[in-house]
Amino acid sequence: MTKPWRKEIKIAVLHAFFRPKGGGEKLIFDIRDYYGADLFTGAIDKDIWDPSKAKTDSFVKRLYDKKYKFEYLHEDSPIPFWKKIKRQLYFRFSPKIKELNKYDVVIFSGNIAGVAGRITNPNTKKIVYTHTPPRPFTDQLESRLKKMSPWQRPWAKLFAKWVIAEYRKEMKKMDVVITNSKNIQKRLKKFVGIDSTPIFPAINTKRFQWIDQGDYFISYARLEDLKRIPMIIDAFEKMPKKKMVLCSSGPLAGWVQEEIEKRGLKNITYEGLVTDERLEELVGGCLAGIYIPIEEDAGIIQCELMAAGKPVVGVREGGLIESVVDKKTGILIKSQPKVEDVVEGVKWMTPGRALKMKKACIEQAKKFDSKEFFEKLNCSIEEVTGVDRKDFIS
Repeated sequence: MTKPWRKEIKIAVLHAFFRPKGGGEKLIFDIRDYYGADLFTGAIDKDIWDPSKAKTDSFVKRLYDKKYKFEYLHEDSPIPFWKKIKRQLYFRFSPKIKELNKYDVVIFSGNIAGVAGRITNPNTKKIVYTHTPPRPFTDQLESRLKKMSPWQRPWAKLFAKWVIAEYRKEMKKMDVVITNSKNIQKRLKKFVGIDSTPIFPAINTKRFQWIDQGDYFISYARLEDLKRIPMIIDAFEKMPKKKMVLCSSGPLAGWVQEEIEKRGLKNITYEGLVTDERLEELVGGCLAGIYIPIEEDAGIIQCELMAAGKPVVGVREGGLIESVVDKKTGILIKSQPKVEDVVEGVKWMTPGRALKMKKACIEQAKKFDSKEFFEKLNCSIEEVTGVDRKDFIS
């Protein structure tokens, strides 16, 4: 018998901005697809998300999927200082934000200021999926202050306090606060004083499958300093007999190509940002993956690798501690590693050890499957709306 209060609900997803292409963007597409939700974003970098690239770039193709409504407030500015100001102005004043009042549930993703207060419909429930509180003003503040002149530091601290105060106000207006890991749950509580429920990001365990055991390691983290890409390059320079395939993009892409050529690193192959099909082929056929980001919020790459039965040379920091079982589904080198630690980790991961970890990797990845993720997220939506999940899953 149908319950009298049962009804279908409308869901929207608001992602802060589309600029990089990474795990966070993959997750947003998965959430949109699962609920058949409308997708909004504050800013979009048209150079990176050029619609004309949809035929060759799987990320771009998903963004402009015509099955779903997609709205963006503005194109990102190329001027760094103005870009940040412009984003905040559009969040606070764009008339498109008022459209969110028409939805039963809005799922927020990323750090968005001034939006929650513009949703005035008391029946619109607000759920935020927090990837991390603003890192430049929380866990990375001290390292940033050290790089500043003494006269700048007091002003920077004062500004950081204001940013976090505004961020706290925004979070308190949410009906549900979710963090992407226990790591971020602790960070949010420590720096912002907000309690949350951790739900690790979803991965499609059926997408990545074991194909074969090749003789190469793979890295497809975004090419930036936070992912310790230069350290990986330096490590493989010291191991000319160890092969590695790099297949991603980012601000260090040009540097990576120049260094490979300049140093004559014949053991490193750079393929750039590859198609989904090529990535699945490379992951399924590698010996193991390498993923050593600085205090990664949660991380999806290590889980995708394990889903294919591939162990991970990771780092004992952030979300990797929650997902990789040391010496069973990979090896976690020490926190704040040096090049020598990466070398040691790669050498430890012999073909024999990697093969023995295959079954354990696949079983561990199941804990982070999309099914697990959406069961938990569905519970949050049911709780705040009183609507059975059967009526909001498309």
